[in-house]
Amino acid sequence: MKKNVIKQKFEQDGLMIKNEGKLSIFQKICFAVGGLPYQMCGNALGLFISPFLLEVSQIRPKQVSVILFSGRGWDAVTDPLIGFFVNRTNTRFGKLRPWILFPVPFAIFCYIMIWYVPDISRSSKTIWYLVFYCFFQTFLSCLHVPYTSLTMYLTPDQAERDSATGYRMVFEVLGVLLAAVIQGIMISIYGSTVNCDVTTLNLKSTTPFPYNDSSLISNNLNDDSDTNKLSEGYLISASIMSLIYLICCLTTFFGTKEMKDVITDHNKEFFKSFKSVFSHKSYITLLLAFLFNSLAVQLVQSNLALFCKYTVDAGDQYQYLIIVLLVSSILSLPLWQYLMIKLGKKTTYAVGLILLIPNLFVLLYIENTSNFKN
Repeated sequence: MKKNVIKQKFEQDGLMIKNEGKLSIFQKICFAVGGLPYQMCGNALGLFISPFLLEVSQIRPKQVSVILFSGRGWDAVTDPLIGFFVNRTNTRFGKLRPWILFPVPFAIFCYIMIWYVPDISRSSKTIWYLVFYCFFQTFLSCLHVPYTSLTMYLTPDQAERDSATGYRMVFEVLGVLLAAVIQGIMISIYGSTVNCDVTTLNLKSTTPFPYNDSSLISNNLNDDSDTNKLSEGYLISASIMSLIYLICCLTTFFGTKEMKDVITDHNKEFFKSFKSVFSHKSYITLLLAFLFNSLAVQLVQSNLALFCKYTVDAGDQYQYLIIVLLVSSILSLPLWQYLMIKLGKKTTYAVGLILLIPNLFVLLYIENTSNFKN
């Protein structure tokens, strides 16, 4: 009876096609584009923020590590907090959709500031990037947490929710590709004259950053104009992605409607809810597996550019390597989808992790091909 009432309300609002209980293709697309900004900006930061901070902003490697790990740790704190506040939101636009729209200008501002090089001291730069990185992760959580929950609020039809999720996955993959293509093209255009082979600065050093001082990186740039030019390229790519971010969020906000008659428990306080969730043993097991898996992938992702440039001497081809990796990942999706159907989600996930581990170990045995010259 309850389901029929919800269906009638959806039909009156124009969200469902009458007598079919389905979302239109247009509505699915409007929902799906909301997944693009998170993947696009997240992967752009993951793939390019380390070389940007080291080579353009000239921050020490230890300080870069502090910025990146503090930002990820802060993200882990903000996600449950945002979820708590979202759960208690109730407006005429719905519970979730306002959270997708209102943080957009703040997120865009912080994202652009991450790729801006202020004319201040190195220690001040560290604080600058740490603050804006953490703020951006917060505003990105304001988008991602309610957006991932929006699937359950689109329709009571499970088949239609699965279909909408399929559309979302397509746009999320597109977001990853856009991050690599836009950022890669801008770096290729504006950074073609920059060469940072720092291993030539210390013949006895086998590390890309002798003395843990990234000021050595800037010593081998052609001149300050090259650094400024590369910085301009990063800002342009950030501006382009910010515009895409805005368009996607506006599309999702105005192109979707969320189900009003979803029962939500408002009785539990935050810490009681938190304790209840983390008392579930199966959830904790899955959470730990996902945590360490994500940490390993993020470590490789954030250092891949430096590895390509200073270990295998392939810095000029880095953006093309990323595109090849992403395309190969996309092409493998049907195989993993097939395995998931045949073996189940848990077994497929375990198989994927087992295959990932030896591939990560292979990176340890790639020799340094850089030429050491006076």
